[in-house]
Amino acid sequence: MSDDTLDIGASVPGWLMRIALTGVVAGGAWMLEPGIVWQIIALLLVLVGAVLPQTGAAWFAMVIVPFALIVQPADLWRACLAVFVVHLGHVLATMSLTMPARSQVALQALRPTAMRFIGVQGIAQLGAITAVLLPSADATGIAWLAPIGAAAVVGVAVLLLRHVRR
Repeated sequence: MSDDTLDIGASVPGWLMRIALTGVVAGGAWMLEPGIVWQIIALLLVLVGAVLPQTGAAWFAMVIVPFALIVQPADLWRACLAVFVVHLGHVLATMSLTMPARSQVALQALRPTAMRFIGVQGIAQLGAITAVLLPSADATGIAWLAPIGAAAVVGVAVLLLRHVRR
């Protein structure tokens, strides 16, 4: 019998992704204030999604974040926060789905995901800023475009997943 060990360098426990997911989505729902009932629903759904990622409950919790933009007056910081929360929540939920909670995740392995996140965030935040600041006929901007953009992202994701499965 051998006493070999695998040295992966600096690492974090897999359960940390699930705690971060809960904090990001529940915190985003709390900060965007869609209403106390919606905040509680988001918290419960993200907790279920963190414990049982295969249920997809975390993604249902993230639906409440763009909903919060619809029920409140549009402003720049809320739109940018919603884009950040949904994107980071999606990344963390996906990682939670693929990494066992008892695993150790090498920080070096997280680097490509972090770099993609930063690149997409730069583009998405510019889109959010543009959507809120562009004037419309009633001078409120085009924040209504955010849910349409979210639906478009979901559509593209579904198409890409179908392509990957083939």
